[in-house]
Formats: sequence, C-alpha cells, structure tokens
Amino acid sequence: MRLYKIIFIFLIYFILMNPLSVKAQVPPSYEMQKAITMEEARQFINEYSARFMKLELDPFMGLFSKKAVENRMLPYADIRRAYQKTIAGSRSIMYNFKIYTIQTYLRSALVRGHYEIVQAFKKGGETAFKGDIQWDLIRENGVLKIREINYGRNR
Repeated sequence: MRLYKIIFIFLIYFILMNPLSVKAQVPPSYEMQKAITMEEARQFINEYSARFMKLELDPFMGLFSKKAVENRMLPYADIRRAYQKTIAGSRSIMYNFKIYTIQTYLRSALVRGHYEIVQAFKKGGETAFKGDIQWDLIRENGVLKIREINYGRNR
C-alpha cells in the first residue's frame, strides 16, 4: 500500500511541475510561394525544348508533374510511355517554338505558342508536325513542372 502512495505522490508532483501545454494549436506556417515570372516560364520552355532534343527520357520527364495531363486525357504514365516510344524510335528531333503569350499567376503560368517538330527515325525517313501548344506550369517543391500540356497538329 505504501508503494502505491509513493507512486501516486510522484505522479501528482510530476503533473504539477510539468503542466500540460495550453498553448493555442497553430497550423505550421508555410513558406510564401513567389509568383512565377515571365522569364522563368521562358527559361522553362527553353529547357523543355533542349531536353526533348537530347532524346533522354528521364531528364525530359522530370519536367512533368506526376499529376500531369496531356491533351486533357492522358495521365502521366501514358505520357511517359508515349515519349519513351517516340524517343526510342528517333535518331534526332528538332523542336522549334514561338511563344505567343505568357500569363503568370501566383501559383501557375499559362504559356501559349506554336511548335514545329522534325523527327528523323532510326530506320530512316523523317516526319514533321506543327501546331499550337499550351503549357500550364506550376511550382512543385520550388521547381517549375508541367501540370497540363495541350497541343494540336496540322501536318
């Protein structure tokens, strides 16, 4: 019985000496994201072009968010498969674009333009595509990524 009294007194003493926190629970502060600038968007599109022409899948796909969508229907896994097939069959890709507009927002940027691609195949021959293109860019973990890419083709 005496042992229980000692434990009880110790617990009371511990609680009185170390009261429970009654501070207001405040959500963790988040770092204020800076708005995407027009220059950042231009640099991103230049990097997109350079990586595509290098025919290296992983660095190129690093420009896409894992939540990216292409032409309003293809999810990231399908986008990756399509580019993997394109790159695997290509000897070279020339990619040119002209930016029409860049609209920047706090958490995104919308870039519209016109693209032209000349793809030379490993088996010989080549093909050309051109059309309008639109990139919806977001900042993920401090880095710009493609959230959505939409384009049309007029051969």
